[in-house]
Amino acid sequence: MNRRDFMVTTSAVLASAMASADLHALAAGARAALDPDTGASPKQLLFGVDYYPDQTPERLWEEDASQMAAAGITNVRIAEFAWGLMEPREGTYDFDWLLRSIAILHSHDIAVILGTPSAAPPPWLTQKYPEILMVDDHGMKLSPGARRFTCPTNATYRRLSVGIATKMAQAVGHAPGVIGWQIDNELTLGRSSRCYCPYCRTGFQEWLLSRYQSLASLNEKWGTVFWSNTYTDFSQIPVPLPSGAPPNPGLALDYDRYQSAANVAFLEEQLAVLRRICPGQLITTNNVGGLVDVINLRDLYRNLDFVAHDNYPGFFALRLAEHGTPTPEAVSTPVSFAHDFMRSAKNGEPFLVMEEQSGKAGQPTFSPQPEPGQLRLWSWQAVAHGAMGINYFRWDTATFGAEEYWHGMLRHDRSHSPGFDEICTTIRELKALGAALHAPYRAEIALCYDSESDWAFTIQPGQPQVRYVSELLSWYGSLGASQAGIDLVDAKQDLTRYKVLCAPAMYIVTPQQADQIRSFVHQGGTFIAGFRLGVKDEYSRIVTTPLPGLLRDVMGCELFDYEPIYNQGHSVSFSGMLAGAEAQCRTWADILTPSSAESLATYADGRYAGQTAITSNRYGSGRAIYVGCSLEAADLARVLLSLLGPAGIQPKHQLAPGVEMTRRGSARQTWTYLLNHTGKAQTVQISGTYREFSGGASVSGSLELPPYGVKVLTETGAAS
Repeated sequence: MNRRDFMVTTSAVLASAMASADLHALAAGARAALDPDTGASPKQLLFGVDYYPDQTPERLWEEDASQMAAAGITNVRIAEFAWGLMEPREGTYDFDWLLRSIAILHSHDIAVILGTPSAAPPPWLTQKYPEILMVDDHGMKLSPGARRFTCPTNATYRRLSVGIATKMAQAVGHAPGVIGWQIDNELTLGRSSRCYCPYCRTGFQEWLLSRYQSLASLNEKWGTVFWSNTYTDFSQIPVPLPSGAPPNPGLALDYDRYQSAANVAFLEEQLAVLRRICPGQLITTNNVGGLVDVINLRDLYRNLDFVAHDNYPGFFALRLAEHGTPTPEAVSTPVSFAHDFMRSAKNGEPFLVMEEQSGKAGQPTFSPQPEPGQLRLWSWQAVAHGAMGINYFRWDTATFGAEEYWHGMLRHDRSHSPGFDEICTTIRELKALGAALHAPYRAEIALCYDSESDWAFTIQPGQPQVRYVSELLSWYGSLGASQAGIDLVDAKQDLTRYKVLCAPAMYIVTPQQADQIRSFVHQGGTFIAGFRLGVKDEYSRIVTTPLPGLLRDVMGCELFDYEPIYNQGHSVSFSGMLAGAEAQCRTWADILTPSSAESLATYADGRYAGQTAITSNRYGSGRAIYVGCSLEAADLARVLLSLLGPAGIQPKHQLAPGVEMTRRGSARQTWTYLLNHTGKAQTVQISGTYREFSGGASVSGSLELPPYGVKVLTETGAAS
């Protein structure tokens, strides 16, 4: 799908101060800031735009650079879609225009991040090498003419992509002003997110041989005896294209793993070239945080210098408006979720927003016009969740091509957009943050986001209205009111820094994950799990022990049964610490039989009336809670917030609806960000005494946030 289609589709889930004086010092300073061992602070900042000199008459380049400098812009990203200009014919290269553009930008102290152009090959390439074209999940070969239509496995395309990246790095990588690279652009964010071509089939078979070593092992792990699918040669193994019935779930899950690995390998081939030719320069890639689930983004960014992602809040509002008037929280929640995931994808390191919405945007249709103050708010929201810089998309608005509706800082007639001055003001404000831009994010809650559970759940959701990402977002939105900060984690990682670990729809639980969770709870942590816990192993086979499988000792209960719900649902009655009004269970019910656990809720009607829906179990020094019923948002929020209290998490401030709070910093210095996502002034009751970052005034008691307003409060010597 294209960018606009992606945002529309994923939104449907919710319906259910300084310029660059030394550009190479900027690169070194930024990389040092990302190295926790050095403790170095950056001396330069990244507040830029995405710029297209390849789409702009050369006579305007000097004017553009002059205006950018006057606006406070420190850097640009360029050339990520300019393959056809750089290599107009195979083996014939022209980088002179690019060098001239870089020189003009450099003369105005504007740094350059170069984009390798493999997301959009030129027509000569696809004409000569048609085998590079993707095949979609219906077996149809994609046509060239747009972008993101190439196979990540195809050896020819990999060779050509590495070739242009190599020539580009040699020709312009060391030009004065170049500080870094973006590899490709939004990997897998195309009309078809995975490829199913013959080259991918061969690559998949080779990947499976490496993974399983033998057909006997593969056949056993997948259970291929079912439907007479026992393989006697690796060459017999298909890709999961439409057949007479659904594919083997083990095969389908492994194919998702393979496609993720293929895209990571595609990127890392270019990464190796850039590291060799341009050592010391920053290297990243951009994607859409959290809600793009085709690639394991932790793998994608593992060897890159920092995470970069793209942020277009207007598309969430666009889709939600089709289902009624969206609340500010409904729009802001997935945006914050994406920021938190991308920060978490590289162990909490600060990230860059490579593309930030700068006006109404779209391809065939527009997203809503941002209200005055929203562009500033969205930028501050990114910083509040861990961003170290912002690149606005884009400088000037295209007058041709598929993104004519994607408004930039300049309109089609090159006059200033309605948001131009707001963006300039925001850049000035954000530059003043300095070291705060690299301060760690403060999170006491970990929310488990496991790509493999996501993929397996998508293959077999059990109930068509139940989606992994929708459950994740629902829990994330509910937990946000705790003001505790949330990291999106893989349960295999160290969890000791958190007070609470939450795992909605953790469909697959591996032995390593189970051991980490068991240790976390035993040492005093609180683990809160949702329905469908531990149903499958890593091969997408149903476990043969009583559910919740590997975690039943930690949870202190077993499943008596489970029920996909298609009728009006069941009432749920609460007791103990959850005592309160009844709630409705709408789409799924796990029916629990406590062993050592206590019951906190029961089903009040239906065939399982009186049986347990929520349990709490003391395990070691900690506690494990199983929320077996799917609850509507308000009820889920009440339950989760009630469970956080005994874990030592209580909201510190009184926030009005639509107001968000985050914290960055350490025990020595903390920055508290207050964000008003509503179009009305809101009053916040502050607990404690702070100073406003801007102006230094002392703040306590009541604080008023204007519509779409932002306040940053500082606290010295705060408790960690």
